[in-house]
Amino acid sequence: MGSEASDGVFEDLNRLRLSFGEVLQVEFEGETLRYHVRLVGYLENRSIIVTVPIKNKRVVPVRVGQSVNIRMMINDRACAFSSTILHYYRLPYLHMHLDYPVDLVTNNIRKAVRIEIRVDGTVVNNSIGSRAKQVDCYLADISETGAHLVTPIRIGKSGDEISLVLKVEISGIKRTLGVAAILRGRLKQKPGADEREIHYGVEFLPGSDSLRIELIAFIYWNLSH
Repeated sequence: MGSEASDGVFEDLNRLRLSFGEVLQVEFEGETLRYHVRLVGYLENRSIIVTVPIKNKRVVPVRVGQSVNIRMMINDRACAFSSTILHYYRLPYLHMHLDYPVDLVTNNIRKAVRIEIRVDGTVVNNSIGSRAKQVDCYLADISETGAHLVTPIRIGKSGDEISLVLKVEISGIKRTLGVAAILRGRLKQKPGADEREIHYGVEFLPGSDSLRIELIAFIYWNLSH
């Protein structure tokens, strides 16, 4: 189809120019859990190839003919479409083919309120397997959807999935938040910043409602104080 992308319109997948390795969110019909997979490739009007979801280091069971809902973020747009698993392969790596969508729905996302505040914590790069180490870090700013992450060493590349453990305080109540996120590239250092530090933009992955409420509460409490 493909009209100009605006709120709640149909868009042709091929026009989005997806990058291989993009993280997609998969929800199986009839289930409430959501899993993260990576885009391997696609052939227009034929199929989309994605990795098979993994949960707690175990392969999530899938079957041919199973209906799925796919969500993803492309630039400032949230995209979603429904599909069906066409084939599932174990070799040369675990992957599956999804039916190519006739169209998908896109919505422009309004920019979230962002505050400049130091939030200490730790980070682990989940995309490098057994080489992953917990690294002390801090956030230089934060919004409901992402943050400016600062680390003492390089921890990965754009597209890597990370786990953040953040120490926040809301109206005198100290909380520890576990947030899943994706590295979205290096940021330029501000004048006067420690040249040894590495700066990244990160995008938060969808979490529980309670986590989202705590993030919003933290941001707006600090805005008003």
